[in-house]
Amino acid sequence: MFKAIVISSVILGVLFWGAVQTAANPTWPPQGHITPYADAAGTSQIIENPQGVVHIYFIVTHGPGLVPTYGCQFSAPKPGCFDAEFIGEEYYFDQHFGNTQTGLAIVFATCPSSWPTQVLLARSTYYVGEGYSGATGCCFWWVVPSPSAPSGTIEFVDCNDTLVIGAGGTLVFNPDDNFCAGVPAESTTWGKVKSLYAQ
Repeated sequence: MFKAIVISSVILGVLFWGAVQTAANPTWPPQGHITPYADAAGTSQIIENPQGVVHIYFIVTHGPGLVPTYGCQFSAPKPGCFDAEFIGEEYYFDQHFGNTQTGLAIVFATCPSSWPTQVLLARSTYYVGEGYSGATGCCFWWVVPSPSAPSGTIEFVDCNDTLVIGAGGTLVFNPDDNFCAGVPAESTTWGKVKSLYAQ
């Protein structure tokens, strides 16, 4: 399916949005080319004390150097620090395979001539009710590679059928005043960047 549209050429050089920010003014929470948000407009990556119905929106955000693409492949499994009941998931493109928990591939309707500011991909819905504790402490929800991605990375396919490597961002539950500095990051790359905030 999605693999069939990916050719073996790989553009090297991981495009990591958070890492290219200046050390004096890094972005927190870290953004990637695909980032989970608390709202469909992509304005907040933070949820304080999640209760009741919780929506997580997965959005392709404009990253430096990322050329127009017509598809992507990633996953975003629910972190162990978020205790909630999975209700369902919806997708904003007809051509999609899998889900965010086990690996999701999406083919966009067209290949744009220029990269839009953001593209809404999917919405996951959870419920924090009786019997569920919600988020424990500072809790990171990362976008990571799909287990079925041949390159082992978050993948995009550009308009020339070339594989482009992307990076994942994170949503944070219950951030503290120290940017969750004491919480182990789920991304080794972000672990290096996060050290900027502990200083």
